[in-house]
Amino acid sequence: MIRKLGLIIFFVSLVGCASGVQKMRNIDPGMTLQEVDAVMGRRDSFKSVEKDGSIYTLYQYTNQYCNANVSLWEKCDFFIIFMDGKVIETGVKNVRSNNPNMTFLYLFQ
Repeated sequence: MIRKLGLIIFFVSLVGCASGVQKMRNIDPGMTLQEVDAVMGRRDSFKSVEKDGSIYTLYQYTNQYCNANVSLWEKCDFFIIFMDGKVIETGVKNVRSNNPNMTFLYLFQ
């Protein structure tokens, strides 16, 4: 009974976790750096460059779950581009599958 309860709690917590795609849907043009941090969490890396009097900033989130509703094994890299501290573009790159290395016992034939 306790084992079943533990499994139920585990699966409910997996479903409750927002994937990167679900989080990215909440990013809108014009959002600030702080608003994006509140939605996406801490970024993995960033770069900034000045061009034509504007400052462009790239936030990168690497090796995040793509879409937990479809597959728990797919990982993606997410990018958010800011111009002068406001979101102008988002994107996803490098969808990759990390299927678990499992062997199955075939008890019933």
